[in-house]
Amino acid sequence: MELKEYIKIFRENYRFFFIVMAVVLLVGLAAQVAMKTKYKVVIDLNVTRTGYQKDTSDYRYDEFYRLQADERFADTLVRWLGSEVIKNDIANEAKGAFFEKIKAERLSSQLVRVTFLITDKKQAQEITKSIDRVINNKIIELNAQQNNPQWFKALVSYPIVSDYKLSLTKLIEILVASGIFLGFWAVLIRHYLK
Repeated sequence: MELKEYIKIFRENYRFFFIVMAVVLLVGLAAQVAMKTKYKVVIDLNVTRTGYQKDTSDYRYDEFYRLQADERFADTLVRWLGSEVIKNDIANEAKGAFFEKIKAERLSSQLVRVTFLITDKKQAQEITKSIDRVINNKIIELNAQQNNPQWFKALVSYPIVSDYKLSLTKLIEILVASGIFLGFWAVLIRHYLK
């Protein structure tokens, strides 16, 4: 088919095209209004040590290996928070507080950012405390065999809570693009089925 034929098809079906676009836009806006309000919570985990050993006969490269070990341990924290077992432990520790989409990422050698979604702002503090208890209890379990005075510890920051939703402008842009795409294919399928 030539371009002229496609243009002719769309001229004949322009009302149908705009109806499909309008339906997509209205359904998307209605879904956004009907959805429960969610909040995004951001906390930081700082990897530190429980003690410091000054006098030692071991040769040390200033604190290079310690920083390297901290970086590896921060990676371990990220993996733990991706584990379903740890997520379940946090949920059990939070005693009824509900969260979803927990995500952790290492920002530097000693800093891990944790984000998750909640539906009630009041639960942010309880879930943050649960993360603190579960992670630090897991660290203590690991050190039980080592009994190292310089073992790791995770310091958990105060939670920052913000609304979690698309801006109206961004939502409309997405819905219009989806409407154009679906309208285009709806017109072609309608023409094909005639």
